Amino acid sequence: MQNLYKDGEGLTIYAQLVAHFRESILSGALPVGSRVPNELELARDNRISRGTVRQAMNILVNEGLLERTPGRGTYVRQLPQPAQPDPKLPLKWIGLLLSQPVFQISIDILLGVEQIARARGYELSLTYTEESQVQQDRDIERLIDNDVAGLILLPLSNPIPGEPLKKLVAGKVPLVLVDRYIPELDTDYVVSDNEGGAYRATEHLIILGQRRIGFAYSNAANFQTTSVRDRWQGYRKALEHYNLAYDESLLFPDLPLPLSGGPNEYDRVIQRPDRPKAIFAVNDSVALGLIQAAQRNDLKLPEELAVVGFDDLSFAAYLTPPLTTVAQSRLEIGIRAANLLINRIEGDTGPYQHVELPTNLLVRASCGVHLHLEQTVPQAIAGAL
Repeated sequence: MQNLYKDGEGLTIYAQLVAHFRESILSGALPVGSRVPNELELARDNRISRGTVRQAMNILVNEGLLERTPGRGTYVRQLPQPAQPDPKLPLKWIGLLLSQPVFQISIDILLGVEQIARARGYELSLTYTEESQVQQDRDIERLIDNDVAGLILLPLSNPIPGEPLKKLVAGKVPLVLVDRYIPELDTDYVVSDNEGGAYRATEHLIILGQRRIGFAYSNAANFQTTSVRDRWQGYRKALEHYNLAYDESLLFPDLPLPLSGGPNEYDRVIQRPDRPKAIFAVNDSVALGLIQAAQRNDLKLPEELAVVGFDDLSFAAYLTPPLTTVAQSRLEIGIRAANLLINRIEGDTGPYQHVELPTNLLVRASCGVHLHLEQTVPQAIAGAL
């Protein structure tokens, strides 16, 4: 079997393995009844650990794509055929409530949900809440009145459950939250490992020699937003692990979406006399604002300011300098959420699942890694002479 892992991609190794088999099964390239190579074979052929393979296979089994037969192996299951329009039968609908159509995370989650809904015979009703509590409440009521079988929801940045959402949960209507969760609600959710990703991003800056590291976040999402709060927790844990003091003066809150021109709030951060030489931005949009402001103020990047983001949005690799960032599998969030929701609709009554998908630190020039190498490599060579 060919090696599936391609170095440098945003997906983690296990996620690439899952994506390969999922696509092969849903496309029919791996027909029903086909035996999947065992864990040892897959680990050997792809030069990865058996634990990584087991993690990937468990996901495919949980999604209902594979089944294990004791003593025989793992096989492709018979899948339900995609529903064909039948005037005698009602269509099966699921609702999808996302944030805003221009956000890349919304687009990628939509693509993942659509892929699974189509494969499993469901129609999709899509709406955008536009970060409005009133709009979200109205959309939930409308979708329930239209007899959707279940809902996938990307919660608001300040997730205070409205009455329609509370009634939805109390009424046991299948619900899966994506990207963020609501601590007050006991329900299924699929998110990224925000805390772990932020820890690795902050740790990377520390390893490169940074000792005063800022944390910047936007006014569109604060610590009430679980993804932001978890990234802040990861930032704090990395500082604590390396015995660096947590300093609230290094927090830069209430930053707007990046604006063309200036000056703006980002310029005020850059112009502060006590500005740190490294900043971990809560997302790539905030990182973009910092980089633009640094360039307006003739600040050298990354020599005078190292920046790391989170999300790996489409522009990140094309900035000057290219942005070091934490990649999350947005498409995979949609795929996992749709499978989880449809499993609930079709009778899965097991305990609520809180799924955290792994993230991947993509090291590019904005963190100053090449400067660190320029300093350490000559020293290593000199020490060897």
